[in-house]
Amino acid sequence: MRQIHAAIEHLQRGDFECAITLAAAGEGILPPTDEPHFRELAGKTEVNEIVDWLRHGPKKDKENRRWGRGQTVAIEESDVVFVIYRAIAKFDAVFGDQKTPQMVSFRICATGRV
Repeated sequence: MRQIHAAIEHLQRGDFECAITLAAAGEGILPPTDEPHFRELAGKTEVNEIVDWLRHGPKKDKENRRWGRGQTVAIEESDVVFVIYRAIAKFDAVFGDQKTPQMVSFRICATGRV
């Protein structure tokens, strides 16, 4: 929960790399879920590649990724919003009755942007 809250704060400051990394970490430590809405969100490969790039660095071109070794990636605000939204969706799927005001507010604001 704290990682998701911190990710929202980093997004508001424009710290996109930190926001995505924290949101992905918050999502990753939650137990698995088969909830359909979360499963649909989890399949978005573009943001998954950004998360992997931030975690592990650039991949070699031969691995058929968008970025080669040493290249940079442009992270759009919409990418950050999506990863935070997805983390909140998983939190909601696992702990539906424990939503925080920050999460509820973020999901309301992000709904038209995701």
